[in-house]
Amino acid sequence: MTYHAPHRPDEPSAMAEALAHTRSLPDLLTKLFRDVSDLFRKEGELIRSEMHDKVNQLQMGVGKIAAGAIVVLVALIVLTQALVVAVANLITAVAASGAENTAADVVAANTGWASLIVGAIFAAVGAFLIRSGTTDLNVENLTPDRTALQVRRDAELAKEQMQ
Repeated sequence: MTYHAPHRPDEPSAMAEALAHTRSLPDLLTKLFRDVSDLFRKEGELIRSEMHDKVNQLQMGVGKIAAGAIVVLVALIVLTQALVVAVANLITAVAASGAENTAADVVAANTGWASLIVGAIFAAVGAFLIRSGTTDLNVENLTPDRTALQVRRDAELAKEQMQ
């Protein structure tokens, strides 16, 4: 009968010893370099993916600003037309101050107010699009946050493994 001494925690197990003997220093270094290479490749893929997302966000921001500028331009044209109609109504009202209002005067006044309302709506939509587009173009929104966080985590993990 063979007697086995109880396993002590400070002594390496038979399996650990066998593994240590099967792996040479060049094998361990090769594995380390392979793992580091894989890590850098994965980090590169992550940053490419995130930068692709940021470029898409940049394109959307520029598109929103362009659309907002066009809508604001239309609003300015409509508001200018409303101002012209309002001035025309004012002149008509002053000229006919003693006479009764005709149906044409009422229609002209309604057209002026309608133009003013439509122009204000277009101006609000255009301002919203421009504001939204400039927010998308904010530098803080274009930084690759996920990649920076992942690189930080990898560095912390590597530091822990080295200790």
